Amino acid sequence: MKWADTLDKTLKCIAGSLFVILLGVVVLQIVLRYLPFSFIWTEELTRYLFVYTIAVAAPLALRRDEFVKVDLFFRILSAKNKKIYESAIHILILIFSIFLLVEGIRFFALGTLFSSPTVGVLMSYIYASVPLLAILLIVYCIISILDRRNGRNAEEESS
Repeated sequence: MKWADTLDKTLKCIAGSLFVILLGVVVLQIVLRYLPFSFIWTEELTRYLFVYTIAVAAPLALRRDEFVKVDLFFRILSAKNKKIYESAIHILILIFSIFLLVEGIRFFALGTLFSSPTVGVLMSYIYASVPLLAILLIVYCIISILDRRNGRNAEEESS
């Protein structure tokens, strides 16, 4: 799926950029501890950047099968049953993601009433990470199920 590869590359770029910015803010925060002044917004911005980095990177980890899993039960399954088992797991994640999307939209609407204490941005922008994560997980669950159905695996896709 060409569009899925393009989405992968885009999300990798976004996640990498967010992570670099996150590291820059943390380094700034550490350096400012030794100076007579400090920025109080660095801790809050770090938290928000971390949340968005996870929201963008978690679906990529789902596609590449990089989540932690207990493989004791998995190892005794046949190849066909492994595909069924993994597809069932992705269907459960898909169901959870749909629930997360519905509740995330409610959470996003709640954020329009508040702004962050030090950065001053509307919390709805921060809370938008929940529906964003849910949408990306839904898309990547469907991609993973289709990949398994078509005989492709995560290693082939990520190379």
